[in-house]
Amino acid sequence: MRIGIAGAGTAGLVTAWLLDPCHETVVLEGRGDLGGNARTVQARVGDRTHCLDLGVHEVSDQFPLWSRLVRSAGLGPDPLLSVPASRTVQHMDSARPYLVGPHTPDADRNREVILGPAWEALGRLGLEASRWEEEDLDGEATVAEAADWTTLAANMTNDVVYALPASVFGCGTHDVADLAARSVGGFFAAPQPPSSAAAPMQSLRGGTQELARALTGHLSAADIHLSAPLHRLETHGEQFAMIETSGRRHLVDAVVLAVPPYAAAAALQSLAGCTGLRSVLDAFTYQELVYAAHLDPFGMPEDRRHWSTINVTVHNGWSETTTWYGPGYHAEVFVSQITHRGAPRLEVARAAFRTPLPTPAAHRARCRLAERRKEGLYFAGAYTSALDSQEDAVVSAVDVARELAPASPRLTQLTTSCQET
Repeated sequence: MRIGIAGAGTAGLVTAWLLDPCHETVVLEGRGDLGGNARTVQARVGDRTHCLDLGVHEVSDQFPLWSRLVRSAGLGPDPLLSVPASRTVQHMDSARPYLVGPHTPDADRNREVILGPAWEALGRLGLEASRWEEEDLDGEATVAEAADWTTLAANMTNDVVYALPASVFGCGTHDVADLAARSVGGFFAAPQPPSSAAAPMQSLRGGTQELARALTGHLSAADIHLSAPLHRLETHGEQFAMIETSGRRHLVDAVVLAVPPYAAAAALQSLAGCTGLRSVLDAFTYQELVYAAHLDPFGMPEDRRHWSTINVTVHNGWSETTTWYGPGYHAEVFVSQITHRGAPRLEVARAAFRTPLPTPAAHRARCRLAERRKEGLYFAGAYTSALDSQEDAVVSAVDVARELAPASPRLTQLTTSCQET
């Protein structure tokens, strides 16, 4: 068969990679590059060039499918760079942070670790998030409903507990109370690390976009079109016509929409029998996010003893992060959210994203999307699951491949290895 795939992000490219041994694919990507929300830029510091991620920042070697995929893509024997996920939380109007979490014992000799109420609040968030998963909390329960935060010290709910999810999803701190607890908790469901060292976080040494390019290099039966956004779908006999904004048409036997819900809804405008699907896709709401890579310490605490890998600044109802790449790269390079604050002086690059919010309405939409099926039409992307992660993007591609190419050797290799692990 000839399968059309809209979107060359993680979900779309993994789908193409899994189908490649069995079917021809045509991939339409609206941007001029591969990767979707995985966007890597280069920053030159002295005689070294560093790869910085503007979209997907960190990944996890605890993601079984994603980890196996990285190895299968041939990214080398040691593709992951691990650094301590130390965290500083500060209010813009205060010189002294609420929290300066542990980094490593050696590094902390030159840091002022500040724990106290904020450390306790962070631990409480991890414990509650773990409980939500263990008890299989209803997907429509909100963060405010799922736990009694009034037992925390003053200001800790809004400026620490709510500030961390707000920085992940780009919403205001007061909006976190109305998000779906299970979706929020997936990012924080872990016991509090010991006060002597931070838990590790991983990133691809060459940047997350490296995986997209590596997967493309393994495609032998794919026709990839960049700067070719899907405008609409039409039926053409027993086939689908994928029509680009330029008017170019591609006839395919099935379509995988690996694009955000709003783009999928727009593509279905002309397709008969999709009114219900469009209604489901329109139920997702979004937040705009802008990231900048830079070489000046914008967004970092004034006192260098308070610097961490992840630095969260609470201001004017918002919470935004600056990630310091120094612990891994040993260089003064940074990536900051700048949606609601000023810009760095030494900016290298910036990118804007539109990300779906994990609301109870989004949970209902995901359930309805799974129930409303149209023959030959499939959906892929992290938004199809509760957790917006690279692992869930891969899972969505695996689910599609199981229907379109159950005998794919790559599908068998990927899933069997994970089951054995």
